[in-house]
Amino acid sequence: MLYLKCTQDVYKQLGLRKQDLAVAEPTPAPLGNWYIHRFLLGRRQAYIFMSDTTYLSFVLFSGKKRVTAETMPHMLLGGLQQLLKFKGYPESAITAALKNYTSGRYAATDSRVHLGVLNNLVSHYQWSVAYDGGLDQCDLTNIIMNINTMPQRSIAFKNAWDATRHKLG
Repeated sequence: MLYLKCTQDVYKQLGLRKQDLAVAEPTPAPLGNWYIHRFLLGRRQAYIFMSDTTYLSFVLFSGKKRVTAETMPHMLLGGLQQLLKFKGYPESAITAALKNYTSGRYAATDSRVHLGVLNNLVSHYQWSVAYDGGLDQCDLTNIIMNINTMPQRSIAFKNAWDATRHKLG
């Protein structure tokens, strides 16, 4: 089971009510449950997805069609699969990372530490894109890959890629 832990802005945007949200439980999935937040990146609405066990993160944009509660899990799984491919993980590791995510539920955020990391990552994404000349000129894939190399205090100063490698073997 996958729990998508959404900030208040996200679950309202998805048309969910507080009573629609489940209480998140631990998952056997190697990358854990995922936090989702919506923010402005340049002039576009972006979603940040962050693993609650490794802090692996990536950013996706909403397209022409409205993001819904039904499409959000597909965004996460597609983005995660693409990110792991870019990093060079073999198909077997990607399959292992995704295998426990066959069903999911929405939940409220439940950790101030994770929210602090999430907000810090948002700031880094915004700053990196601006520093590289904005969305029209930056290499967003490179920015995502680099941000995941930042050491995180709450995971013993490992970075997201090291923690992910440890979880996926």
